[in-house]
Amino acid sequence: MKKLSDAQIEAFDTEYVDEDRWTLIKGRIDADFPDGDFSFLDLGGGSGRFADRLLSNYPRAVGSVLDNSEVLLGRNQQNERKEIICGSVADLTKMTKKYDLVCMHWLLHHLIGDSYAGTRRNQLNTLKTLALLLARRGRVSVFENNYAGWLVNDLPGRLIYLVTASKAVATVSRRMGANTAGVGVCFLSKKEWSETIKEAGLTVLDYGEPDAWQWPLRWEWKVFLHVGNVRAGHYWLGVTSAQA
Repeated sequence: MKKLSDAQIEAFDTEYVDEDRWTLIKGRIDADFPDGDFSFLDLGGGSGRFADRLLSNYPRAVGSVLDNSEVLLGRNQQNERKEIICGSVADLTKMTKKYDLVCMHWLLHHLIGDSYAGTRRNQLNTLKTLALLLARRGRVSVFENNYAGWLVNDLPGRLIYLVTASKAVATVSRRMGANTAGVGVCFLSKKEWSETIKEAGLTVLDYGEPDAWQWPLRWEWKVFLHVGNVRAGHYWLGVTSAQA
């Protein structure tokens, strides 16, 4: 998988789970783990802000933060209930520990391979691996951006990938606001995310769009990339019964 530069990674050191999004996630956790006693793995957890919030709200919880950036991991607050793991999603197949909750917030679209097909395989295989990491009552929390085309629903994600992955037009994609210029980013429509989740042996137990966030893209770029609308969607997943 391709890796962002340190400068690009720095730009993503932001906690995107605001109050509305937190309220949605907390509601699902409270419903499925009413005793507040659970273990979690935050994939791409960076500086650990979301993990710290979980630990603060759930004193009986214990968790791990996995990220491939030593810079971001070094910013984590020390906590005896938090484990720091330097690694990538490619290392998940080596892990033997089971978790009650795996969080993967705005990470799937960064699993870039050498081609669009390779990138989609990375997304699918990562989701398949998560199913193996879950404990018996396990859940997966996924936040992703859903891109819908104004005529062809699934087209924007593929166009955005082509523009951002190309080194030849990296300058142009930076002007569009793509911090991933030259490496790539792969968003999908809600339909595509849902189909990939199902193919991975997971099922969507709950779905929500807690806010009306929109990528502030100029109208000419919206037309060029065929973007109709963008929504931040939260997918609350469990293992398909046939896989359990």
